[in-house]
Amino acid sequence: MVTQWQNELNQAADPSRKEILQKFFKTGKGEYGEGDIFIGLTVPANRSISKKYFDRPVEDITAMLQSPVHEHRLAALLALVEKYKKTKSASEKKTIADYYIHICRLANNWDLVDLSAPYILGRELAQNNYHDTVRRLVASECLWERRTAVVATLMCVRYRKLDLALEMCLKSLDDSEPLMNKATGWILREIGKKDIATLRRFLTDNIGRISSTTLSYATEKFDHTERAELRYMRKLQKNS
Repeated sequence: MVTQWQNELNQAADPSRKEILQKFFKTGKGEYGEGDIFIGLTVPANRSISKKYFDRPVEDITAMLQSPVHEHRLAALLALVEKYKKTKSASEKKTIADYYIHICRLANNWDLVDLSAPYILGRELAQNNYHDTVRRLVASECLWERRTAVVATLMCVRYRKLDLALEMCLKSLDDSEPLMNKATGWILREIGKKDIATLRRFLTDNIGRISSTTLSYATEKFDHTERAELRYMRKLQKNS
């Protein structure tokens, strides 16, 4: 069944897109996606195919996650998201979430994390489950586990449960990885959509620790004047 799934994905791919995707996802030597292989499949096409495989056993999902092909790994995660969505039993959802936490380091590019973490682990976080787990993940040596911890809180933000998201963002401010700076800024920007006062307070309280990338992402919806003022505040703090 894994071979059939992979063949279906391969047949739907557009090889002319491979080079574009390899550049976009930084697959060059020394880059975060070094050596990743693409077949040129769009996310909507992948999702359409992989939804049909949501009921595959864990062994098949794991086999797909171990593929060197990026879109095969994404397919496994999209199927897992669909399985979680269709499952009604809380205990079965927990089993899926436990498995996801176990394998989340195999979601080894930013899109793999972003298209799965909020919709499995994030939904559990919004129900007040696994908070200690993300506190552990955000301190991991693995970039993808750390990004999972931050991005998963997107679902908490959507339900206006901001405390855990703010905590994960705070714990990530000193992270040197650009992909973490971007993720932190993204979640902060989403917090601002729900509670702008809370975002402004977080930024001013921590302005000296916030990277320029995080600040840029977090303040994307601010007007030019306020963004400039925050950049100036940050510069003063950094130079003091």
